Amino acid sequence: MENFDVNKLQSLCNDVDHYILCTQEYEKRVAWLPDYMKWVNTYLATQVLDKLDVTLPEGGAFRHLGVGSGEGVVEYQLLSRILNKHPSIHNTVIDPSSKQVDLYKKLIKEKAPALDGVRYDWRLQTLGEYQQSSEESGDNTKFHFISALYCLYYEPDMDAALEFLYSRLEPGGVLLVGMETDSCDMIKIEQHFQFAQDDMNQFFCTRDICAYYEKQRIPYLVCNQPDDQRDFDITDCFDDASDEGALVLDFLSNVLHFRQTVPPSLLKEFRDYLKKLATLRDGKVFLYYDSAYILALKNKVPNISGDAGL
Repeated sequence: MENFDVNKLQSLCNDVDHYILCTQEYEKRVAWLPDYMKWVNTYLATQVLDKLDVTLPEGGAFRHLGVGSGEGVVEYQLLSRILNKHPSIHNTVIDPSSKQVDLYKKLIKEKAPALDGVRYDWRLQTLGEYQQSSEESGDNTKFHFISALYCLYYEPDMDAALEFLYSRLEPGGVLLVGMETDSCDMIKIEQHFQFAQDDMNQFFCTRDICAYYEKQRIPYLVCNQPDDQRDFDITDCFDDASDEGALVLDFLSNVLHFRQTVPPSLLKEFRDYLKKLATLRDGKVFLYYDSAYILALKNKVPNISGDAGL
């Protein structure tokens, strides 16, 4: 290992299709989506979406910006709830993956006519590209609700990304960011090894979001959900014959084809660190997952009350 240059490891983000496979395998184990949907339809719906201080002109549309919308499964829950109060929505979708956007468009067809009140503006861009193109074209569109879930850690400058998104909120609007907390083992792994670190792979967590809002004196609310604290099984990460375990190793390390690329000594070091963090139970190996949703509020603050958790 002494002669192995870890700086030459390729980031998982260099292969979008493989990244999607790894993400899907990871999310299958973490299983955060059902709890997120429950949270949307309870707290977010009743305490935020239903109380947004938004006044639309007659015939006007509620404007939503989705950052990193992916295949649309998560965003569908938001839009369905907003449609209960605002029958017309203009939804701008930002995602650089044409494959993910195609899946989103397929979902829309499957969910019709439930989403007939939504018009879409598709942007095959990163957030930075969207910002640049909108500034160059003089597009200063503001939005009543902006959602950026588990995607801002791909921004080279977190503060600049938050500044831009907050500037695009209408007064009374809300910016929703979802991200892992610093208690999450995924964050600990990234910070310990720092493999393939570049502009697309910063090591951000919810602590960084809160620090920015506090520095800028932006009112915000952290919604920690008890159901978003869980163990997830990584036992097959230690099985060299497991294809699924290899995908999870790639995701945890942020390295493309990690098991096949690194020398045995580094693979052992990585696995040893996983075991150091892990909980062993019934012959299986579990890591700890924790995330939170942070709501930034602009000027006219919605009347938020009650427990933000489930």
